[in-house]
Amino acid sequence: MLCCAAMKLRFAPALLLAVACAGSPAPAPAPAPTPSPTPEPPPGPTATGSGNCTGPAPGPGFECVQDCGPPVAQASDPPPGYSWLSAADAKSRKSFGCPICLPGGTLIDTPDGPRAVSELRRGDRIDTFDRSGKRITGHVLVAGSTRVSGRHLTVRLTLADGRTVSASPGHPAVDGRRVGSLGVGDPLAGSHVTRIETVPLSGDRTYDVLPSGPTGAYVADGVVLGSSFAR
Repeated sequence: MLCCAAMKLRFAPALLLAVACAGSPAPAPAPAPTPSPTPEPPPGPTATGSGNCTGPAPGPGFECVQDCGPPVAQASDPPPGYSWLSAADAKSRKSFGCPICLPGGTLIDTPDGPRAVSELRRGDRIDTFDRSGKRITGHVLVAGSTRVSGRHLTVRLTLADGRTVSASPGHPAVDGRRVGSLGVGDPLAGSHVTRIETVPLSGDRTYDVLPSGPTGAYVADGVVLGSSFAR
C-alpha cells in the first residue's frame, strides 16, 4: 500500500504538468509581412484641362486648349472642341487669341520682291509706311504663326481694280477696321470692295508679321493691311 502511494505521489507532478500544457492555447501565428506598395508610374505630360483632349499629350509642355471654332458662330453651333498645342502655340494663343492672320501663301511686299508671309523671319526687310502714307523700308520685328484646329474660314475680298486678298475675319485693315466687318462698296486700299467670299484656309496655320516703323502696315497681295501684332 505504501509503495503504491509513493508511486502516485511520484507521478502526480508529471500528470499535473501534462494537464496544464494540454490546456494552454497554441501560440498565435506570426503576422504575414505587409507587401510593399507598388510604386506609382512616373507622371506623363500634364496640361490645363487635359481631360478635354483625346489621348495623352504628344510631349512635355503641351497644353490642352479649346479650339477657336468658326469665325462667325451661330446659336446652333456646338461649342468648339479641344486640341493639344505645343508650349509655343499655347503661348501665342494666350497672347494673341484665335487666329486673326493670313494664309501662309500670302505675298508680302519687300525691297527684295514679294515673299510669302510664311517665309519671313525676324530681321528681314519689308515694305511699310510712315504716318504720311509714304512707303518706306523697315524690318520685321515679329514673325509668328498660329495653329488652326478644325475648319477655319478666311474672308476673301475682291476690289474694283481686280486685286484680291484673304485674311481671317478679325484681321485689321490699315485703319483698324476688321476684314470680316467690311461690306460691298466699302473703301479699301485706294479702291472699294466689290465681292466678299468665305474660303476654307489651306493648311493648318495662319501667319502674320509686324514691321518696324510707326504704323505697322504692310502690303499683302497688293492690298495695304495692318498687323495683328500691333498694339
